[in-house]
Amino acid sequence: MFLFGGSGSPPTSSDDLSLGMRIAALYLKLKGKPMSNVQKYEANILGRTYPSPANIPGRMRKQYHLRDRTLAGHRVVTFGPKNRASRWHIVYYHGGAYVRDLVGPHWSIIKSLMEATGATVTVPLYPLAPECNNRAAFSFLAEVYGEILATTSSASVVFAGDSAGGGLALGHATEIRRMGLPLPARIILFSPWLDLTLADAAARDLESNDLMLTIDALRLCGKWWAADDDVLLPRLSPLYADLKELPPIDMFQGSGDILVIDARTFATKAREAGNCVYYSEVRGAFHVFMGATFTPEAKAVFAHIASSLPRAAASPVPGALSTSPTL
Repeated sequence: MFLFGGSGSPPTSSDDLSLGMRIAALYLKLKGKPMSNVQKYEANILGRTYPSPANIPGRMRKQYHLRDRTLAGHRVVTFGPKNRASRWHIVYYHGGAYVRDLVGPHWSIIKSLMEATGATVTVPLYPLAPECNNRAAFSFLAEVYGEILATTSSASVVFAGDSAGGGLALGHATEIRRMGLPLPARIILFSPWLDLTLADAAARDLESNDLMLTIDALRLCGKWWAADDDVLLPRLSPLYADLKELPPIDMFQGSGDILVIDARTFATKAREAGNCVYYSEVRGAFHVFMGATFTPEAKAVFAHIASSLPRAAASPVPGALSTSPTL
């Protein structure tokens, strides 16, 4: 149905979308696009009560060991497989334009990652803009990564994230490199937001077909997130980072997404810098389409990740969860 690209020039593309993906797209279209009216969107964010993440599904609570705690003032959730745990420890950075908390489909993505890899997954619920900003978030993420490295080799750590979380995962990796700390073994990006300014004019041509995102609303969120910092700092807009000596990167993108323009540019630049980059683009798929985990397109994404992070060569994670604490 669709073609994945490994070492060739991006983008690769798919044929017609599956029925499941078309149904998911129709649902999003009927739901409407809150970002379309940026003034109303801004007023809603500024007048809100600070958001809370979606509840952890009961099935995940039963299926996995769960550790839910506070670290450096913010919530961190870690899931550990009860059986056939691999050596991998994935840090998952959720999306939401840096202003929205984790939502239900994020739990579905996390569950699919665990099923594909046998990994332990840690989910840092980082502070959100505009109430907080990137500096508070990166300080928190440094604590999370330090805690993981205390029990796990960096060679077993994977950063993964969607949308803003994809940009955050990559930005965090550039910060780790800058500080001379051990980098994760791999980075997995789902429809990442790589330039807070969305400066490439080609994105505007795709805006009317994007079911979720608008450029002006994202730019507003990016300003909130950056606060007093330059929006083009590598940790904030990793499209402009020095891309040398990064871990292998797997990127999954749909073409019906304004972020696809920068994703293509990044994949090309990263390869030219000598990095190992796998780029996959599904024609017509919407932003973070892999959140529709029931679709063939999403299943193919997780099948590829399973091959990238094989269980066969794995051993138990040092310090992996072995009990299910009472919350």
